[in-house]
Amino acid sequence: MDGLPFIPGFRFNDLTKQYFNLSAQFHWKNGYALPKAKSTGIGKSPLDVETILYGQNFDVAGYDPTLTYGKAKDPPKPIELPHFVKLDRKCLSFNGYTQHTITNSPIETFRVRKVKITYFLVDDTIAVVEPVVKNAGYVQGCVLKRSQIPNPYREGRPWHWSDFIIGEEINFYGIAYRLCGCDLYTRNYLTSMGVVVSENLPVIDDPYTAIREKKQNEQSKLPTLSSDGKSAEDKLRQFLEYDGKVLRFYAIWNSDISDPTDFKYFTIVYYLTDDRLEISASKTMGNNCELNPSAVFLSKMKLPKHWSNLPPNFPSIYLEAGNEEYQEYYRPRDFIIGNTISVMGRRFMLYDCDPFTRDYYKDMLKIIQPEPIQTINLKKDNLTVARLAIPPHTGIGDPNDTRQNCLSLVPKPPKTLDFVTFVLNATKKLRYKLKMVPVYEVDSLRDFIMEYCIGNDQMCIVELASKNSGFIKGRFMSAARLRKPNTSVDSNQFYGPKDFAIGAELHAKGLVFIITELDLWSYNYMNENKDMFTQEAIDGAKRFLESKNLLNNKENVENQENQIAVPESTPIVSAT
Repeated sequence: MDGLPFIPGFRFNDLTKQYFNLSAQFHWKNGYALPKAKSTGIGKSPLDVETILYGQNFDVAGYDPTLTYGKAKDPPKPIELPHFVKLDRKCLSFNGYTQHTITNSPIETFRVRKVKITYFLVDDTIAVVEPVVKNAGYVQGCVLKRSQIPNPYREGRPWHWSDFIIGEEINFYGIAYRLCGCDLYTRNYLTSMGVVVSENLPVIDDPYTAIREKKQNEQSKLPTLSSDGKSAEDKLRQFLEYDGKVLRFYAIWNSDISDPTDFKYFTIVYYLTDDRLEISASKTMGNNCELNPSAVFLSKMKLPKHWSNLPPNFPSIYLEAGNEEYQEYYRPRDFIIGNTISVMGRRFMLYDCDPFTRDYYKDMLKIIQPEPIQTINLKKDNLTVARLAIPPHTGIGDPNDTRQNCLSLVPKPPKTLDFVTFVLNATKKLRYKLKMVPVYEVDSLRDFIMEYCIGNDQMCIVELASKNSGFIKGRFMSAARLRKPNTSVDSNQFYGPKDFAIGAELHAKGLVFIITELDLWSYNYMNENKDMFTQEAIDGAKRFLESKNLLNNKENVENQENQIAVPESTPIVSAT
């Protein structure tokens, strides 16, 4: 029964078995439960698979794993990288030079130009670059762009890295380059490919470059001098010794020769660090120069003694004179109290200096400055400036615009309106009915309405419709300030409330109008602001309204009160 398969129906329980106890699954060591090798089953019966005896009887030598797992697969073949991947970003670098023949030169017969030749292994292309040399006088940089160059010695074949031999010449488009060396990577690569690489050779010297370097070395040994004849060491010492120290002088200048008392006071500051000076208007001597409101008269600069003495061929229209044109500048020894210095053609007289300046001249220059000079007393202790005359109006444009253009270099709109007054009185308008003084017989049929805005003093005239008159109703004159006749343009005399009265004449657009009627709102405004109108105008308006029986009509008065907010809707009282 032992040979039967272990399937239901083929195995039977052992009738002789008496023990059915289950062995322990763990054993204890140092107080810890550890799993125990399972070699016996129920009742301590041995297990065939897990028993040691079964393992000893197993024939390892005769076991064939292919019967269980099948035939083993072959190992994968290694992937070979393509050519463009293996040689990507790998290039060979060679150093060399080429010679150019120079004609008509007394110092050189040829010129050596160093180049760097780069060979790209991925596509056999070549690039030639010339290192940049300062002030060489010719174009440098990329001499030959990256490309395949045909080999003139082998037809149909470009230059290959195997053709590059140190010490030999290669020809690129008719230009011969001699190879003098290569870098370490190039040398190792060529050696690995079986090429014997020669040692690097020196590049021959360029005759012109050698001469120029020799001159530069000789000049570097000499002390460097600036344009004013001082070396860099002297200028540094001057800065460290006199930093923050200035000489201060007080001078006067008369810009008006006709008036000997018209002096302007200035302060001259001489900086000892760089021999430059600055001139500014004095703020303590009462200068009220309205022509030049800026305090700086001359910015910080070196002041030449003779600023107009320039060479006849100097292009002063395009260039500013410098140290090469100005040979002499003002020095501290030129600033003595009582002397006169020339500042761009203006003569400044020195009349005083501060205590530090006096001590500096006494201790350093051994010069004793004279006592201060008493200047001429100014008119009313203040400078006077001549007012520019405003030219008369030419008749073109508004006179206020013309005057504003004369007062400022940058034109600004004239300020003729008070904004607060305009906001408070923008909706208040006086309305009158006008009758034109007839020029022709038909003009007697034309009626007009005039509105005067109290906020901006502008008036407009509108023509009313008249039957069979032949004139179209509408605006006769836009809102504008109307100038009085027979008055000067510069006097700025315009029509105002004092000129409006029953029977008064108005001149507009070359025509004459007569005021014949007014509305009730205008009459009430005249009574509330009597200072703006003449008493004759108020009495005339009252007589006109009484003749029409309008002052005692309460209904009209109530309507008028409702129309004060919108004067445009106020009806005009008709005489008919």
